[in-house]
Amino acid sequence: MTFDLMRLVAALLVVVSHTFPLAGQPPLRIVGVEDLGALGVSIFFVISGYLVAASYRRDPKTYLLKRVLRIEPGLIASLVVTVVLLAFVTTAPMGVYWPKAALYVLRNALLYPATYELPGVFETAPMAGVVNGVLWTLRLEFSFYLVLMAVRARLAPMLALAGLCAAVWLVMTFAAPQWADERASRVAFLIARNGLLFFAGAALQAGGVAVPLWAGALSVLAFPLAGPLALPTAVLGLSRPGKLPADLSYGVYIYAFPVQQMLAVHGVLNLATAVLAVIPFALMSWFLVERPALSLKPGPRPAW
Repeated sequence: MTFDLMRLVAALLVVVSHTFPLAGQPPLRIVGVEDLGALGVSIFFVISGYLVAASYRRDPKTYLLKRVLRIEPGLIASLVVTVVLLAFVTTAPMGVYWPKAALYVLRNALLYPATYELPGVFETAPMAGVVNGVLWTLRLEFSFYLVLMAVRARLAPMLALAGLCAAVWLVMTFAAPQWADERASRVAFLIARNGLLFFAGAALQAGGVAVPLWAGALSVLAFPLAGPLALPTAVLGLSRPGKLPADLSYGVYIYAFPVQQMLAVHGVLNLATAVLAVIPFALMSWFLVERPALSLKPGPRPAW
């Protein structure tokens, strides 16, 4: 399975997972992590750490620009498309909606002062008021990009970071099982778990470790017991370099939540409608925004 295909699978896992709570149904739980959405995000972080470390090592000088070109154009386009389309359904006056919509685009484009609400939007949805609940992961990922740059993608610091994150994750898993109930513990847990995955992937890249297929298969079998600890070798053991004609994973990921919310408001949200409705947005995102932006990347490219 190529990295592009693995990322697309991960994005679809997030879509499937969100379909249940956004439709007002109990979430679908799995063994190893909380749900399929957490599994999909975890896969993203492993692959991101592995590929981004390779990008830094190829050309440190253009590393940050490449990361911005990968995240920001597609994100900004999705934010603009979202506020324009939701202007047709908001119950708020336009004089109230548009200033808040402009702030929504600006804050989320800056990643760190993220916001999740627009006035008069999705107020009757089962998950009321939330426009796009996945934006927090982009902030976290970009933070990991900066940390990786600060340690210059060296093996020893990344192993240390992965170990520290693993220790925090283990302690919180057993000592604070209700981590999701409070914002502080929720943030700490998610940073630890996703940091473990990102920096483990980066360390495997920096160490030149090619995880064999058999090790990936064994890690998949260990996942129900070991959880995220088994995912770096599972994901990288089953993934190989390669490109799809269109990399739809990012577009699926950043558009799916508001699309699913719209379907939920109209009472037609299910697995089939969620996937079918988001694919056109992902195609437009790739061909009209992401691919042209990626063509602007300077420096050497991966051999594959």
